[in-house]
Amino acid sequence: MSQAAIKSDASPPTIQSEFSRFEAFAKVLLDAYVLLDTQGRVLKANQMLAQLTGQTTRQLLKVENIDQILNFAVDGTKLGFAELLQYDSTIRIDEVSGNVVGQDAPLNLILSVFPFFEPETRNKLGIFVMIRDVTAETQLQDQYKNKAIQSITDPLTTLFTRAYFEEYLNGQVARIESLPQSDHYPVSLVMCDIDFFKKINDGFGHQAGDYVLKIVARIMKQTFRKTDVCCRYGGEEFLVILPAATAENAGIAANKLRNALQNEVIIYEDRHIPLTMSCGVAMIQFGKETYLETMARADLALYECKHNGRNLVSLHDGTKIIITPREG
Repeated sequence: MSQAAIKSDASPPTIQSEFSRFEAFAKVLLDAYVLLDTQGRVLKANQMLAQLTGQTTRQLLKVENIDQILNFAVDGTKLGFAELLQYDSTIRIDEVSGNVVGQDAPLNLILSVFPFFEPETRNKLGIFVMIRDVTAETQLQDQYKNKAIQSITDPLTTLFTRAYFEEYLNGQVARIESLPQSDHYPVSLVMCDIDFFKKINDGFGHQAGDYVLKIVARIMKQTFRKTDVCCRYGGEEFLVILPAATAENAGIAANKLRNALQNEVIIYEDRHIPLTMSCGVAMIQFGKETYLETMARADLALYECKHNGRNLVSLHDGTKIIITPREG
């Protein structure tokens, strides 16, 4: 018989035959896996997938399409079998949310997709999908993360605490001062104080005062950049660290905050609470002063605002205090 005849009689490769080379390796995997043809039919699955889906391996082999038992998504975007089949090279997909059809409990998964091709034609035969369930690990990490966040945030305003402010600022100053002078960048501080806050507590009650503090915190988060660190320093006093911002830049941001608070209509139990804020600004002079001395300059600038009628922003440049024009 000719070589051509032998070749023509040979069975065309299937995904099962191609997968057979890796089957011994797959059997020792601790993660769930499934072998799918181009229609999404389950050709092989291990016991871990059966446990994950609540199906027996025999039931899995009767599934017409994997989407009937498992749904995947990344950042809310569906990642079904059709999308997985589009990959032409091995890929790992992290932070996948999964749902077993008929079950409510969401899963946190990592997928690894390995496509199989017919060797000569390069026609796709199907895909091998490994599914790592990291739900328990993710939940544990979230618990630790939540505890860590709670330890450094003020429970009323959800802004950072004074302790975190000082730790963060001290670290920033030490890091910048360790750099060559040419690599230094400005860091400014804004010290903020709600005007006549005692009158709010006395006239409207302490619950109204807490309500106002929450509103101030919300507007601070909206006004400052995500890279800025907003803290509740104590009572009605707040501090903000602005990396890569000169005193003038910080003064502009502080005035935006002042203006936003002045224009905020606050109604508590059908009563209007007028609200204004004063802010003192100072830029850290690296190598010449400690961050505590910078804070003291910002505090002096804040005092100057109080002395000149409140609802103001002033800058301490190291030698003098400049009150910025009030706008809005």
